[in-house]
Amino acid sequence: MQQPVQQSASVLARYRTRGWARICDKAAELDPKFAQVLRESARPAQIAYQKIMGRHEGNPVGVECRAVKREAWAFVLADVSCPGRFRIQYFDLDGFSGHYVHKTLEEAVEDMVTSGYRQIDTGALDRVAATERWALGVKRSAIMQRHQSGMIDWATAVGELSILQTNS
Repeated sequence: MQQPVQQSASVLARYRTRGWARICDKAAELDPKFAQVLRESARPAQIAYQKIMGRHEGNPVGVECRAVKREAWAFVLADVSCPGRFRIQYFDLDGFSGHYVHKTLEEAVEDMVTSGYRQIDTGALDRVAATERWALGVKRSAIMQRHQSGMIDWATAVGELSILQTNS
């Protein structure tokens, strides 16, 4: 298990979400109670961002993070279809569930933590991908991919999905 790395206050201060920076910069112009509400709402994402970026020296590529409120995970990686950009790859118990591309690594990590993926969960993809449920989800996705690429029609896809569900 990876031990937390102790970070100095100056190192951690450089990892601020854009939302947290805006709140801090504008706090003096706002009603104090409203500024406090904004800080409280932005604090969980800021803490997670600071922890993820700080522990990985600003390069948390591949670090799996679990959603706070459900069994779902995400990680950031370089996007192969858009060189120079970074993708958040989402997955859950049934397989990969989507992705979103950002211009920078920092934007991708910020979006990931702001969306609720805040708990570092090393090894999550390997654990989840080793389950029967994941394998069934991959088979389902393969059928849908064949339909989306025009290899089979919708009626055939529905039939194959029904058979898959019946046999599982």
